[in-house]
Amino acid sequence: QDDDDVHCNKKAMKTKTDISKQCQSPNFHYHSTPNDLFQRRKVEVLGKRDRSSAGRIDPKAVSICAAINARDEYYTTSSCAGRCFMYVGEGVKSTSEFWRCRVSHDIVRDQVRYFNLDTVFDKSDICGGGDPIPSIGQYDYKQEDHHRSKDDDTYNSRSEAKTTSTMTGKEVWLRFEPFILHVCCRSLDAAAELMKLARPSFKNVGLTTWRDSDKYLVAIWGDEGLDMPISTADGTPLFSGREGWLKNLVNERHRRNWWKIERFTESLEGMAELPVDEHCYNDTTFNCQSPYDSTGVNRPPRSFDVIGDVAMIHCGVPKNDVNLSDQESNHAIGEAIMKKNKAIKVVALRTSALGGNERCCGESGIKIIAGNQRSPLITTHSEYGIKCVVDVERTFFSPRMGPERLRICQQVARGEKVLVLFSGCGMDALQIAGRTEACEVVAIELNPVAAECARRGQRMLSRNKCVKCPGAAERLTILEGDVLEILPKLARHSFDRVLAPRPKEGKMDGDLGAGDGGRAFLDVLLPVMKPSGGECHWYDFAASHELPACNRTAESIRRACDVVGYGMEIIHVASVGSVAKRQNRVCVDFRLIESR
Repeated sequence: QDDDDVHCNKKAMKTKTDISKQCQSPNFHYHSTPNDLFQRRKVEVLGKRDRSSAGRIDPKAVSICAAINARDEYYTTSSCAGRCFMYVGEGVKSTSEFWRCRVSHDIVRDQVRYFNLDTVFDKSDICGGGDPIPSIGQYDYKQEDHHRSKDDDTYNSRSEAKTTSTMTGKEVWLRFEPFILHVCCRSLDAAAELMKLARPSFKNVGLTTWRDSDKYLVAIWGDEGLDMPISTADGTPLFSGREGWLKNLVNERHRRNWWKIERFTESLEGMAELPVDEHCYNDTTFNCQSPYDSTGVNRPPRSFDVIGDVAMIHCGVPKNDVNLSDQESNHAIGEAIMKKNKAIKVVALRTSALGGNERCCGESGIKIIAGNQRSPLITTHSEYGIKCVVDVERTFFSPRMGPERLRICQQVARGEKVLVLFSGCGMDALQIAGRTEACEVVAIELNPVAAECARRGQRMLSRNKCVKCPGAAERLTILEGDVLEILPKLARHSFDRVLAPRPKEGKMDGDLGAGDGGRAFLDVLLPVMKPSGGECHWYDFAASHELPACNRTAESIRRACDVVGYGMEIIHVASVGSVAKRQNRVCVDFRLIESR
């Protein structure tokens, strides 16, 4: 080195005390659950079991709920994307005389079947093409009878509790209820901004609950309503032969309703960051706007991941400028991090990129700089009360995917069979089994270390008091092996939902690569999906300029569906994180709508 370099390095060196003070400054930031009251309430509410009749967020409300919950200022408490149904009685849901059937959150496709009142009264076709969603608690298996066959779990809605005699002598009505959304806001200013964005799309917007510096609840609901009789009291249809006209009445309202939701979503996604209220955010971990001392060689990291009780600092990230050769300063950084967060027992540096089929950095890619010297480095990570075991050195796991796992769980309906591919340590499968009423969850993983972590997590699931649905561990099956070899052996058309967070295929993947975009995986997963209504969460990699439409990925999915003779529609496209500069991991939610 020349004299100028030595002089600059000496000037930039920091003592252990300096680093410790800087780690305790208001600018120090780390990825962990905030202890702010609003954020804790948000995590608690979003982590609760869905008690709606469907047990999930409506597909057309996924985008707006994801856009709202992605912001620090808001979280959703309830939503409905709009629905049509038939009912008998006074029309008031809280009364004992009210009975409804053929609830549908989608357009009416077969009007003859849907509006056939004879099959409603004789119970031969209660669903009629609507939502075939079982009732709440149907899959709450008790310990003494969890071994029973799942084939015994038949449709068990309130419809079956009603007898034909209670429905006779009353008119049948057709109702359409428009979009409704309730959002809890961090502050009064945040509530006002949300109402301002909603009013161009929805006329009915208001603040329904407010408490000083505590809770502000905004209600947003549409005006595309419909309430009309379709039969006389003696059961005579009023619109016999005009089922197509009734279908158009309902479907037009659905489409106008969805267009308004999309318009509101676009406005929300373009919403600027709101200023932080001092009374709302009194915790220093949220203030990370000011840059660090520009002269520091070993300055504290701007951010890092917390996996269980391990803090993982990613080397090579520009904002985490860490000198690997300066052991003393690195140890000081680690000690300061553990002092800041008492739950952290180990601080480690990830010194190499992820590689191999396992997408892990290996033992040589992890360097412990403070805390217990564990080998292997294994920890237990918790999200919304669900725990999984993570081997940090030999498996891939990202706590930053926590919000995405929550988004997926919110879409799993009651009674679904769910397939999780590339399941890793099993957190996705454990979350779905423990927090939803899916009747069966199957997870497939190639890495034997990750598969063993998943099995250990399954054993913990059976003892976890935070599990929302009893019998969760029994409904989870973990298969070890290659997805391309296992899927052809599974029953065709057997899964309602497939989760496919496929790994990145190196530089060949993405908009500039020459790879096939995981086409081989698509070809084997499509046959196991239910051809009518089966949904898939397909993960791909896209450049920033491809967002939000991701037409390249959508076209790849469409071509794969054409080969097997399926139609498809895109439900939602979500950006779930950055993998490199201007390169993003995206999730394309699509649904099979017909079989030709």
